[in-house]
Amino acid sequence: MIELHGRGVSNGIAIGTLDYFKSPTENVPKYIIDSPEKELERYHNALKQVKLHFDRLCKEASNRMSKSESAIFQMHLMILEDAKFVENVEEIITERKMNAEFGVSYTSKKLAAIFRDIGDEYLQSRYADVLDAANTLIRILLDGNGVKEKKRGEPVIIAADELMPSETISLKKEDLLGFATNSGSQSSHTAILARTMGLPYVTQIKEPLSQYNGKTAIIDGQLGKLFVDPDETTLALYHAKKERYNKQQELLKKQIGLPSVTRNGQKVVLSANIGSLDDISSARNNDTEGIGMFRSEYLFMHRSKCPSEEEQLEAYKRVIRSFRNSEVVIRTADLGVDRGISYLDIPEEKNPAIGFKGIRVSLANHDFFRTQLRALYRASVYGRLRILFPMVNSMNELDYVKRIINGIKAELRAEGKQYNDNVQIGVLVETPAAALISDEIAEAVDFISIGTNGLTEYTLALDNNNRKLEYFYEPYHKGIMRLINFAANNAHKKDKRVMLCGELASDTTMTSTFLAMKIDELVMAPSKILKVRAKVRETDTTYTKDILAKYI
Repeated sequence: MIELHGRGVSNGIAIGTLDYFKSPTENVPKYIIDSPEKELERYHNALKQVKLHFDRLCKEASNRMSKSESAIFQMHLMILEDAKFVENVEEIITERKMNAEFGVSYTSKKLAAIFRDIGDEYLQSRYADVLDAANTLIRILLDGNGVKEKKRGEPVIIAADELMPSETISLKKEDLLGFATNSGSQSSHTAILARTMGLPYVTQIKEPLSQYNGKTAIIDGQLGKLFVDPDETTLALYHAKKERYNKQQELLKKQIGLPSVTRNGQKVVLSANIGSLDDISSARNNDTEGIGMFRSEYLFMHRSKCPSEEEQLEAYKRVIRSFRNSEVVIRTADLGVDRGISYLDIPEEKNPAIGFKGIRVSLANHDFFRTQLRALYRASVYGRLRILFPMVNSMNELDYVKRIINGIKAELRAEGKQYNDNVQIGVLVETPAAALISDEIAEAVDFISIGTNGLTEYTLALDNNNRKLEYFYEPYHKGIMRLINFAANNAHKKDKRVMLCGELASDTTMTSTFLAMKIDELVMAPSKILKVRAKVRETDTTYTKDILAKYI
């Protein structure tokens, strides 16, 4: 048995035969043509065919997934029909007298390289869209009459160096068990499609997968593992694990559309914690009741300069519009030295966990903070936005934030730019200091959100990234529970909403406790929502004192 490790980007378990998918465009022919005119005609005929092909894929994606996923192929067509792209290919055909397949391949690789060099993880992953669009056109040029699909018998696990979105959607779901690739990312469109289709996907496997074509394999999407030629013990273990997983998923699907209400009628909101725009579809598929936290850090990481106000505005607009009928909480950038932000004044330090981070970085980088707040307030007209500020420990910090907000509102009014004057603001309570002055904080804001990860780390004086401290990590510590309860009570006394986020929010062993504390909203990873809803609906909080007695 061979055990390979990668990164799990779509949950689930698959057991079956590995079918190595080799793209027909890996070795694109290159040759001199006799008639540039005829080659141009062949190229433009292929463009017409690719338009029909992408139209079909759009309809198929809309039927099988959602309109947002189908937009992938509309974007692919825009790439191929771009005037500069077409001009470059035509120049290669007419001036260099090279074949159309080579012209498309050469032009797309140059464009893809530009995306790969952009200092932004999300935009970098779009290089695959350029290559995918070009590869589809190249296949049509090679096949002559369109894209030929490989016929398969039994469902298989598709293995590949890299799997493009059009290749994924072209495959019939009934022929598929899962995916395993050498290259890919969490934010790639193929990963999004795999999650939407409910198929396990493990990527970033270092060992070449072509050598395992035809072998029996197991994919564990949660652990990010691929087992090749598994032994009988491992097979038996995973057959049982897969059966349990499938039963659990079927039961959880029945929670979709049901209210998050306890047996004795207590209502709680279950919302999603997302880290990028690519998580929107996952939040929807898991029936979220809103966005309890959109972590805006991804907009600022892995790039050479700060995103502009307009770039940020477009990102915030998209998430707000996607949940127009629900509340969307966007947390301002929680940055520190560990985030690798080269364009801000963030000094090196030995212990970033208790150092220069969160609201401290924002207040020290005034122009940066103002740009984000301007973009947020301009986006507020597109839905029900709430803004959350991280790592606030004092009323002085909060007062300073509110003064900046008032100045930004005055600026926007003077410029004639629209914004919602009633945007709610909140504080992320994640330190004992913030919890202990939560009565004052609640008086000054519209809501509080209790961050259990930070509160655990700072209350127990444990660095979450220090493996030597794992034994001492105690998220259920009475001290932590008392701080959560204390902060929640203080907020409720001021008639303010209380949200709770972090790992504990999705811990079903704690659901009844948080309901007993009258937490208004639990914020969690989208994949956890239905499981927590099932727990909420089977809970009776009539005997509140008995539930809280263990901790308080």
